[in-house]
Amino acid sequence: MGGGERLGTLILSRLENKFNDDDLLLAEYGSTVVGMEILHEKAEEIEEEARSRAVVQMAISSLSYSELEAIEHIFDELNGKEGLLVASKIADRVGITRSVIVNALRKLESAGVIDSRSLGMKGTFIRVLNDKFLVELEKLKNN
Repeated sequence: MGGGERLGTLILSRLENKFNDDDLLLAEYGSTVVGMEILHEKAEEIEEEARSRAVVQMAISSLSYSELEAIEHIFDELNGKEGLLVASKIADRVGITRSVIVNALRKLESAGVIDSRSLGMKGTFIRVLNDKFLVELEKLKNN
């Protein structure tokens, strides 16, 4: 099914009687239905992956050059998928304004790529919601 790709194995057994033609026909029909469901799930996973990647690419492309630079420094600072960030410290160290950092975070948050929560003077807690974001950001750094 599906171009010869093996999706699984169906094992039928009986203790008493042998299988007749009707039983085998029903088993083939059942395995076809299960195979179709597996293919449907795989297609949904591929679509979700593509949507997720497209959202990240659109979010990154909406950033200005200085915002993209700020985001790179922010996620270098985080070292992972979530953490606490003090925007003013990064702004001072990198030489950009705090508003550039705030705008970049807002854009990514509105795209659903990250979640950020202000903690006042303590900084901002950032969590990456879309796993593809860090991969795409790494690709941009390497180019």
